Amino acid sequence: MSIDRRFRFAVLANEVPSAQSWREQARTAEDLGYSGLLVPDHLGREWGPLVSLATAAEATGRIALGTLMLATDLRHPLVLFKELATLAQFAGERLEIGLGAGWLAQDYERAGIPMAPAGERIDRLAEATTILKALWRGGSLDHRGTHYTLTGAVGEPAPPAAPAVKWVLGGGGRRMLSVAAEHADIINVSAQLSAAQRGPSFFASARLADFDRRYDWIRSLTQSRFDDIEIQCLAQVCAVTADRDRYGQRVLARAFGMDAADALDSPLALVGSVDEICDRLERLRERLAMSYWVLPAAQLKPFADVVERLTGK
Repeated sequence: MSIDRRFRFAVLANEVPSAQSWREQARTAEDLGYSGLLVPDHLGREWGPLVSLATAAEATGRIALGTLMLATDLRHPLVLFKELATLAQFAGERLEIGLGAGWLAQDYERAGIPMAPAGERIDRLAEATTILKALWRGGSLDHRGTHYTLTGAVGEPAPPAAPAVKWVLGGGGRRMLSVAAEHADIINVSAQLSAAQRGPSFFASARLADFDRRYDWIRSLTQSRFDDIEIQCLAQVCAVTADRDRYGQRVLARAFGMDAADALDSPLALVGSVDEICDRLERLRERLAMSYWVLPAAQLKPFADVVERLTGK
């Protein structure tokens, strides 16, 4: 069935001071009408994503729980399946499994893992995703591929079957979006990470015209499946402010390294009054089919009025 593209909002949470504050943040997001609580996967100060989500599952009852994104280079797919399938026992039908190829050079340096070229990392992600989805269907799996070999791998504990669990992949380049088009229920669309950090080259591909091109790619890559896919975007800079133009000139232009008007137009920036932001999200949904927005944790309460108005919660 085609999805109706109702607005959904998630918060991307990472550093928290205590276990109690993490539980409170999860409950607050649910109470404010957010549809998802997502966590990143890095090797810095962030808490471990899977244990964090299991704890959030116990503290909440409705909100979707997910990763944005798990770096498949950091975990063998069979080991990752075991952890995710166990997490699914706690999260039930609320799990959104975001998978990525790994992009932050510092993670690889800290783990002592060689960082392969982007093409190889993306190929490894595609193969790992194929393995994970096969194990998710249950039974035993033998797999002999370019990057992984499995013999008698067991898809247990039995997780909820699709469509109870959503698979999330995405990116800003055509190759990453091709993998997402093949495997994902939710496609996250972003700028292109051509470097091993989120710097000037990332924002150089963040103009609205760049997202128009990605939208066209997704339409052509998914073809008849497009109407069944939810389009997600992680906003990099968010601010509820009465002076949108001033914020664009003083903050966004410098952060994005571009003209303030272009920065304000980018889907990666949600800036303005509640009315302006809601109007802009409506227009972006019409233009790019983006209906699932991920906000930084700091915007949990400032964006509550936007969430309430566009979701009716």
